[in-house]
Amino acid sequence: MSDAHIVELETLRRQLQQLHELFAVVIDETRPTSDNPHVMPWPELLSKFNVLAGKYAILSHTVGQKHARLLKELSVVPQTRPGDIHEQNILSVLLRTKLAPEIEKEEEEVWAQVQSSAQQSQTHESLASTAMSTFNALRKRHANRVQELLQEAVPPPSAAKGDSAETKPVALEEVLSFASTGASI
Repeated sequence: MSDAHIVELETLRRQLQQLHELFAVVIDETRPTSDNPHVMPWPELLSKFNVLAGKYAILSHTVGQKHARLLKELSVVPQTRPGDIHEQNILSVLLRTKLAPEIEKEEEEVWAQVQSSAQQSQTHESLASTAMSTFNALRKRHANRVQELLQEAVPPPSAAKGDSAETKPVALEEVLSFASTGASI
């Protein structure tokens, strides 16, 4: 690694450290204490937040624009191993590229449920489609049978009264009045 790369990384590290320290200062100042139980006034809190947001935006821009190529080419690892178990856990989480085993297991279970529900919905859709086509076929057969029965039961008008007689259409009112008289056929 060249000296220029080391200088760039050191500059980034310093800027990140300054931002981290500023976060710590703002957090400490905004917490109420026993000697100052009052919460910080809103304008002051907003001003401190704006300073933090500005510093973060500058650092983000610097990393994204100026140092992106350098950071893509390098792998950064700590020189010394962290001392306590808490720091080791933090490091392992930060360097993790694979999900935690319990999360992987949960993810596999979720995917299995999604796939089984997709298969069930396909099965339900195919059953519904089959039922609908069967229903439509039965309905069509029923309608055809009813038409056949009606044609068999009602003789053509010319055959009932002879060829010379004309049939007169019957109005619905006449049928209803005949039915209301109670006369039997």
